Amino acid sequence: MKKILIIALLLISVGAVAFTLYNNKEEMNEAATLAMKSSEYISVTVEKVEERTVNRNFEANGIFEPSQELKLMAETSGAIVKIQRRKGDYVRRGDLIVQIDDRLIRSEYTIAKLTRDQAEKDLKRFENLASTDAITKKQLEENENAFKIADAQLLALKKRLDDTQVTAPIAGFINEDYYELGTLVSPGMPLADIINKNPLKLSVNVTETEISKVKKGDEIAVRVNAMSDQDFTGKVHFISDMADASFKYQVELIMNSKNQDEIKPGMFGTAQFKFSQEEMVLMIDRKSISGSLKNPGVYLIKDGVAVYQSVKIHPLDDGSVEILDGLKAGDEVIASGLINVKEGTKVKVQ
Repeated sequence: MKKILIIALLLISVGAVAFTLYNNKEEMNEAATLAMKSSEYISVTVEKVEERTVNRNFEANGIFEPSQELKLMAETSGAIVKIQRRKGDYVRRGDLIVQIDDRLIRSEYTIAKLTRDQAEKDLKRFENLASTDAITKKQLEENENAFKIADAQLLALKKRLDDTQVTAPIAGFINEDYYELGTLVSPGMPLADIINKNPLKLSVNVTETEISKVKKGDEIAVRVNAMSDQDFTGKVHFISDMADASFKYQVELIMNSKNQDEIKPGMFGTAQFKFSQEEMVLMIDRKSISGSLKNPGVYLIKDGVAVYQSVKIHPLDDGSVEILDGLKAGDEVIASGLINVKEGTKVKVQ
């Protein structure tokens, strides 16, 4: 009797489990059916492509640079025996900066000059003798070569002698010096950094759309970040013909001489490109763009299905984008729900 009771209880338990599993399966099937029905389409909102006015004004940041900048190098060996200019001094082109010991080279130069002068006298004498056939043609040629060699040696020593006087190749300020009295220098050793900041220039980078608006000779307002209470202007004097690795074009402005002495090379500046004429362009919100700005596209709706359309755009500062190609005014693009949308997805406008 006890065994029969145990078996009956087991059968009841198994039946209860089976009934529960059956009900769960029915509920799962119903949920799946509902999910399939609900996934027949994706709810989205749309945005209409509209024509709006846009001002092409833009700003570009850059760093002020001197118009000329160079590192002055020694071209001969020797000890510095005289210093004429130091860091912070203004120099004109040709001004003596330092004098390198020239005693040995000057002695060699004196000997070479005497040798050259004597070779010149000998040549003239042999030329007179050659006119009377008193010497052979070979003897004349030997004296001509001797004179040429002596003259070349004199010129080489003249260059070495000149190199002992280190002069400024450009006008400007000595921004840094690397010498003291007695410093032993050698060819290629840096002696000074010279900068010419008259005129000063501002170099900025602009996009391919912006570069089409800039013309050589344009007068541009410039804001110096460290002196925001003052107004400056610059004139466009250079526009690069090729973009850099970041697809930007270089524009250089020569600063107006008025008050430019207050600006130091290395300061940050902002060129404010302003244009009075407004233009009508096609625009949509940036959020309606699918993909990156380098490979943008949008989704149109045709017969209740999402259709991908590649576009060419230009980002604007207000969070919208200008449509350059791919759409026309009045087109409706999917504006929300894009995360679940792909080519061929059934959609329904809310």
